[in-house]
Amino acid sequence: MTLFRPACFISTGSILIDIPLHVSRVPTPGGAITGASSGPVVGGGYAVVSAAARQGVPTALAATLGTGPNSARVRESMHLDRVELLVEELVGDIGTCTTLIEPSGRRTFITTAGVEGEPQREDLESLDLRSGDWVYATGYDLAHYTSRGILADWLLSIPDGVGLVIDLGPVQPDIPDQVLLPLLDRATILTGNDLEMSRLEKRLGGTNAIRGACPRALIVHRTGVHGCVLHPVDGEAIEVPGFVREVVDTTGAGDTHTGVLVAGLLDGLDVVEAARRANAAAAHAVERTGPAQAPLREEIDEFLQAGSERS
Repeated sequence: MTLFRPACFISTGSILIDIPLHVSRVPTPGGAITGASSGPVVGGGYAVVSAAARQGVPTALAATLGTGPNSARVRESMHLDRVELLVEELVGDIGTCTTLIEPSGRRTFITTAGVEGEPQREDLESLDLRSGDWVYATGYDLAHYTSRGILADWLLSIPDGVGLVIDLGPVQPDIPDQVLLPLLDRATILTGNDLEMSRLEKRLGGTNAIRGACPRALIVHRTGVHGCVLHPVDGEAIEVPGFVREVVDTTGAGDTHTGVLVAGLLDGLDVVEAARRANAAAAHAVERTGPAQAPLREEIDEFLQAGSERS
């Protein structure tokens, strides 16, 4: 007998430990500088997982963790957020991303790779997906040569009743056509910011090319402080206004938006109301320094009661 369980948000996005360093400048070759750090934080694909979990919807991680201290830090965050790990751990550890942040806001990234780039085919194929679940995939994993083949094959095999959310991110140009195009055709939601959508349009050949490549997808064009524009499969574009807030740090705001949007759909909201809550969550997140921590459901409720939307 198959036991009932509620629909779930399942992320395949790889997790890293972020180490932000605020520096006066990037050192010259052979030089040395002193930086200030707020300490290591769980980053990579975890922001979208946490954002969904903090809305109270069932949330799980189908990305590889290891047995080392970096992975232990992730498991601590998962415990606090009540996120379930669905795949087996590997011997080793996940990598890190050190970010040199200059006073201008310019960022320089230094990444070390770990087991996060080694999805296991048997783990993914053993997942018990149910109709109504949502699976999330990020462009970083589809661009990386060690993960894209296994991950793309599995994503294309998930049942029709399971939604597929794709966030290509800035690395979209590094995803081969043979990986990208079939996934766009299967996608249920495609989300991206202004620059990412512009680059994808150029790659595919024009302003209507994204819709042609994603015939079944709700296209979510995130427009920063202006909110987002929804492009349903059938019907006209819908502009969902953002909120007037001081922007301090946009790190992780897009992931927060996506996690809260899908959580709203899991909660049974219509897509416009889900997008409005996602806009509020992103606006709340950018008011803080450092990687975004998504607001709780109750905090979004309060924000919406007090917030002023852009007209």
